[in-house]
Amino acid sequence: MSKRTVGVAAVIISAVVFGFLPLCVTYLKGEGGTTLSVAFCRFFLSLLPIFIYLKVKKIPLAVTKKQFAQLVLITVAGYGGTALLLFFSYSYIPTGMATTLHFCYPVMVIVFSAVFLREKIKPLKILCVSMCMIGIILFYDGGMSADLFGIFLAFISGNTYAFYILYLDKSDVGKMNSLKTIFYMNSIASVMILTAALLTDQFVFRWEAADWMFAFVFATAVSFIAVLGFQIGVKYTGGQTSAILSTFEPITSVIVGIIAYGESFSARGVVGCVLILTATVIIACLKEDVKEQPEISEDTAA
Repeated sequence: MSKRTVGVAAVIISAVVFGFLPLCVTYLKGEGGTTLSVAFCRFFLSLLPIFIYLKVKKIPLAVTKKQFAQLVLITVAGYGGTALLLFFSYSYIPTGMATTLHFCYPVMVIVFSAVFLREKIKPLKILCVSMCMIGIILFYDGGMSADLFGIFLAFISGNTYAFYILYLDKSDVGKMNSLKTIFYMNSIASVMILTAALLTDQFVFRWEAADWMFAFVFATAVSFIAVLGFQIGVKYTGGQTSAILSTFEPITSVIVGIIAYGESFSARGVVGCVLILTATVIIACLKEDVKEQPEISEDTAA
């Protein structure tokens, strides 16, 4: 199996796991959490199992000043910043609209690559990202009131996530051990979310023991499968391809909503799924040279 095939599979698996996020967040909020307290747990509760893994594998946690500065930048301006912006947008606009606006990031990855990185974009990729965007828009049923500030927050979250993808793809962060990177990003994001939660009086938990166990499993699965899978995908397929493939996420969310909550699925939703699946198959079959970044020698491969 080629590294590109592994990368494609990793991103799709990542997207499927991320697709369960709305269900998990809805459950934990319903059991007595707030949006930001759940977000904090999503980052913080995964730190111990990642730390244990790194120690068992004898992967050194030490980073240089340059690496730490890069980790802070990619987390504040990308990884963690995206979560804050998106979660705050939920207070102003419906989650469906917020998710739709957030998924502008595949387009922004293509735009940023062309404008700032001067990369040549293949017409087939432009076609595929257009199909994905139309498909995602078809998921949103409209007819809901919207706040301009909420729209702004959700749209900017897509831009910050695009920055995260490209910075991961092009900077030295992408050369670090993936779980080591996730450990630092989750640590920094935990501080960010905790600060925001305390300032807005949202650091509230009314959970039973079973809820905490669910939150722990949820956070660990997201870090070890979803985030790690996406980073592997970026390493093996590049930021543009990974961004397009990750649009498989809303399909999973729709299917989970139908099964878990009995939500209806319109004909336009079916068309949206077909468009995204078609674009995903095209991208998966697209022949490209794999430009893998070598890991820093002091790290053991994840």
